[in-house]
Amino acid sequence: MNLLQVSLDKTLSIRINVRGCPFILEIDHPLCTLWSHLWRGSLKALDPLYIINPGTTSCPELVTKVKEGLLNHRASPCEEGVNGSYWMRDVTGNVIGVFKPSDEEGNHSPKKKKDEEEEYEVAPGGILDGEGALREVAAYVLDGEGFCGVPETYGPVELELNGKIKTGSLQRYVDSDGASWDVGPKEFPSREVHKIGILDLRIYNNDRHGGNILYKIDEDGNYKLIPIDHGLSLSRNFERGWFDWIIWPQAKLPFDQEELEYINRIDVQDDADKLRRLGLPEESIRTMVISTTLLKKGASQGLNLYNLGTIAARINLDEVSPLEQMISKARDDEHLWRIMDEEIVKWK
Repeated sequence: MNLLQVSLDKTLSIRINVRGCPFILEIDHPLCTLWSHLWRGSLKALDPLYIINPGTTSCPELVTKVKEGLLNHRASPCEEGVNGSYWMRDVTGNVIGVFKPSDEEGNHSPKKKKDEEEEYEVAPGGILDGEGALREVAAYVLDGEGFCGVPETYGPVELELNGKIKTGSLQRYVDSDGASWDVGPKEFPSREVHKIGILDLRIYNNDRHGGNILYKIDEDGNYKLIPIDHGLSLSRNFERGWFDWIIWPQAKLPFDQEELEYINRIDVQDDADKLRRLGLPEESIRTMVISTTLLKKGASQGLNLYNLGTIAARINLDEVSPLEQMISKARDDEHLWRIMDEEIVKWK
């Protein structure tokens, strides 16, 4: 892991690792510009700089508590999902997190049946084994305001599991009353459904189903939805977008004013910079840019989640989506935005 990296502007970044927690020190000084010119050729190919907890100078409390808990409590495997994941405890034995090692995804998952000899990608959208953990973190980073309710997630985090050092994502455990497919969408407030849909369009989720939308009922009987499992998002292409909420009645209701204001505040280029710093491939960043631009343009023209989801995803997996058709017609991004504007008008 590289300890020094000079960005292509004038920022000198020093990365260190303390007790398994990466930290970053950024120095913004004119002299760094000289460093950048001197080192650019040799440093531009280095692994991308990653910030475990942007804006902070201490190891996240969740990571610290999990490490302390491991001194007395072994990680226990989660039965849910297809990839390796583990319940993590604090010193008192309470579950406080879910750890997903990067080396236990897809073909390397301990949950893969021994008679499954054929190798496969984690998703046909170009998400390969070992890339899911970073996307878990990316979803949390993009939900910086907390509007969509993505649980606190960090990575890369190094933890010792059964005598082996593992690197992956660590997400705070969120108490729930079950998964949405256990009860159906009838009682869900439209805001709760809309926040999930907004998130999924931003990250172009390839795997949004009722099992990874948790729900919690408050004292007044109101449902709150909690989105989890975002390893199959930010794919390299648009072949496998999947949103179960397309068939929920709330998806056909218009966005309210607060939701529209939130969507309008989304800065696509700033999001792209965040993903670039996390180390996501440019193809995945472009997916986010296109899908989020569709969200922003469509919402501003009165389209609802159902409209947007139907444009973005393949309803029939063998037939390209309207969004894919737009992309195939476009010569460049500016042309794509014009085509998108024209197509959105047809959906109003």
